[in-house]
Amino acid sequence: MKKILAYAGRLGLMFLALILYGELEAVYFYPNRLDVAQKPVVIAIFTVIVLAIMFAIYRWELKKENNWGFNMEPHWDWKRLGISLIGTVLITISGAVVLNLVSSGNGLSANQAALDEISKTSGRMFPILVVFLGPVCEETIFRGMFFNVFFTQNNRINKWLGIIVSGLVFGVAHDPGFSKYILVYWVLGMILAWVYLRTKDLRYSMITHMLYNALGFI
Repeated sequence: MKKILAYAGRLGLMFLALILYGELEAVYFYPNRLDVAQKPVVIAIFTVIVLAIMFAIYRWELKKENNWGFNMEPHWDWKRLGISLIGTVLITISGAVVLNLVSSGNGLSANQAALDEISKTSGRMFPILVVFLGPVCEETIFRGMFFNVFFTQNNRINKWLGIIVSGLVFGVAHDPGFSKYILVYWVLGMILAWVYLRTKDLRYSMITHMLYNALGFI
């Protein structure tokens, strides 16, 4: 019974993080809807609070169970930076190839089309969310919390199954309509999960995710 309650608790915290991320997206994508004094200050404070809650949940989960050895010190080294960069190359090439296959060189996913529209009205807030805050939140949820909840045991089956399922969940989150473009996000999510499991540190999958998203602004 205790294990069931513990699992339900971790799952509930993951959903809480998703809700908070949704609220953060709304603030950055539609800043004009926020009718308050000192808007930049309010947004900054809200951002810090959301990130602090997410990181606190992730670290608390790791203290309870961490068979993978995630988030262990030292956090930075050249080898894992190299893996992150390899992940960036893989995600860029794979994303382009799969997108070309499913779209025959034409068309946009509903998610991308919506982002393009939002970018026209959200101003400078848009790249901040897409390039920085989005990758941080999504990696914390779809890689960090996901493995803390669903694939806690470090073994070969969990590694590859976790990569596949994590990618699928990431795909569904970006294409809930299950269009053909979900394959693109699925592949992207799997590569990000691979980077996380290879480096055992969210910092590196965040870097890969940030670099990939930043390419869209070049």
